[in-house]
Amino acid sequence: MSEDTGVLEGWWRTFVATGTVGDGLERVQGRLIRAVYRGHLPSGPVHIKTMTFPRAKDRLRYAFRALPATHEANMLRAVGAAGLPCPEVLAVRGQRRWGLPHRCMLVLRTLPLSDEPEHALQRGDDEVELAVRLLHAGIYHRDLHRENFVRRSSGELAVLDLQSASCIGSVRARSQKVRLAVAIRLLRDRTPEERDRALIRMRDLNLLVNDTEAASVVARATQEEQQYVDRRIRRCLMSSTEFERRVHLTGIEYRARGTLPAGRWWCGSGKLKDAWIGQRRRWFTGGPTPVFAAFFQKWWWLGGGAALYVPLTCADERIEVEVQTASSAVTGQASG
Repeated sequence: MSEDTGVLEGWWRTFVATGTVGDGLERVQGRLIRAVYRGHLPSGPVHIKTMTFPRAKDRLRYAFRALPATHEANMLRAVGAAGLPCPEVLAVRGQRRWGLPHRCMLVLRTLPLSDEPEHALQRGDDEVELAVRLLHAGIYHRDLHRENFVRRSSGELAVLDLQSASCIGSVRARSQKVRLAVAIRLLRDRTPEERDRALIRMRDLNLLVNDTEAASVVARATQEEQQYVDRRIRRCLMSSTEFERRVHLTGIEYRARGTLPAGRWWCGSGKLKDAWIGQRRRWFTGGPTPVFAAFFQKWWWLGGGAALYVPLTCADERIEVEVQTASSAVTGQASG
């Protein structure tokens, strides 16, 4: 609609200039290089996906390929053309500077969602069916986790976030390699009961053709789920959405993003690294809120000492208990 055009261009100009879409939009997801906002155009509610490229590796990754917004828009149109439910593309924008990606934005019509409660097993059946329909259409979606499926108010299950999808043709999509990869991704993050039900549905729809394939995907799904957890935990040692990695003359500092609370550095040996990683592991697996807001590791040629940033209210006795408890989450996991 012509009324939408001015609003869209305003969002885009603000985003190009500032890296955000401005006031009046609700931020519903934020990562290091990507954010998702909820807003309204004159024609109705929309979701706005934006992406910046602050790191050299991200700029190089898309230097000779389509920008993420452009690729996802093309994939969404392909899914829609195949008759499968997904968000409607309203606008796509991209900008390069000196040949390297700088900004991109994708605006999607917000799907009307069902507010009826649904059983996890029935939803799992529908997820398997939709994944198979995507393959029949020659579309390989590499990130079919639970949050990338939503139930529309019409009752249909829709698929989201096609940035990692590609059109590979129906013949290649039916190959064993692709079939098993899709099955493995669908089985991750499921309870044993959900996995058993999903495996039955996969056999019914020929996503899996025999017991050998079924056993293989269960083993791989379990392994990949553990690897995923390990990768998420190790993000406390790199620059990510949640953490910053800062290089200093005397060593490297790892810290939670944002302003550090009032605190002090508690010094010790390099083994304090286990406490930094261990508290992250405990929190990620449902444990208590982390106590240490930062970790500093000296260069080895300066002695290799380390320090944890602790709240001012923490007495040394409590810190020692926290260090021992958090460290055991790493040492115990490694020995197991």
